[in-house]
Amino acid sequence: MLIEKAFKKTPLMYIYFVALAATLLSAFPCWAIGDVGIVVERAQAKEGEKIEQCKYCGKFINVGSIHSDAEKVVKEKLQQALTERGVGYRDGKGKQPYINVLIYRFQEREGGNLGVEKPASVGLHMHLMEGNVVGRTFVFDEDQQSLSQNILGIGKFVRRGAKWITVDKLAEEGINAGVDYLIEVLE
Repeated sequence: MLIEKAFKKTPLMYIYFVALAATLLSAFPCWAIGDVGIVVERAQAKEGEKIEQCKYCGKFINVGSIHSDAEKVVKEKLQQALTERGVGYRDGKGKQPYINVLIYRFQEREGGNLGVEKPASVGLHMHLMEGNVVGRTFVFDEDQQSLSQNILGIGKFVRRGAKWITVDKLAEEGINAGVDYLIEVLE
């Protein structure tokens, strides 16, 4: 009641109040999109099998070797990507949507920046889930290739500094593209 009377007498007071509220709210962390859960896991190939079916989206995957730190690296990169986009996150599933990452290949390069015997390789599915229902799926499956193997990849070649990148950097590229694709439906 008192505030309403003050606003009627002085419209400037109303503007001041709104500006003060906006300033105070900006001092506290607040996310444009609600917290999403994060679940990162590795694919398990059956004995003697390399081609499997994703247990979430049903797409076929070519299971390869997975570095021992793959889940940790992918989770850190995913958390970083969400934070950069103003999206809160929490571990595990919940009542709100969550991102499930299924890693099926995560191989470090063999060699250095300028020459490799074997390039970095990453294969993962990112699923935007709500409960047990898949809302959206992003697939990242890439073995870095030399420019002579794929001249159409010149943009990637230049963006990567004209060198062979590590599996961490390759995973980061895939996760950033996946997060952009998945969160556009949450906004």
